[in-house]
Amino acid sequence: MPIYEYRCQDCDNTDSFFLRSYGSPAPSNCRHCGSEGLNRIISAFTYVKSEATKRAELDPKYHKMVDQALTKAPRDTDPDYHMRKMVPFSKAKSAGEPYFKE
Repeated sequence: MPIYEYRCQDCDNTDSFFLRSYGSPAPSNCRHCGSEGLNRIISAFTYVKSEATKRAELDPKYHKMVDQALTKAPRDTDPDYHMRKMVPFSKAKSAGEPYFKE
């Protein structure tokens, strides 16, 4: 059951109307000014792409650009940098607060 949009020629307002089928009679008057000059317009719609489609449509240079940006980034923004600095609790220099408090 489609929803059609109509624009008034006089006041330029746009309204949406629920019609049961394509052949249903069009609305006769504008809701805002009462004019009979309504024209059906093309409605905006969305199309949702899957993640696989989005990846397939990426620029082939995208991964190269990301790699170049990472090489220019400061060293401490790399997650591996922080992972390498982590040590087990048993080897820590000072005792800290436990992560899970009971």
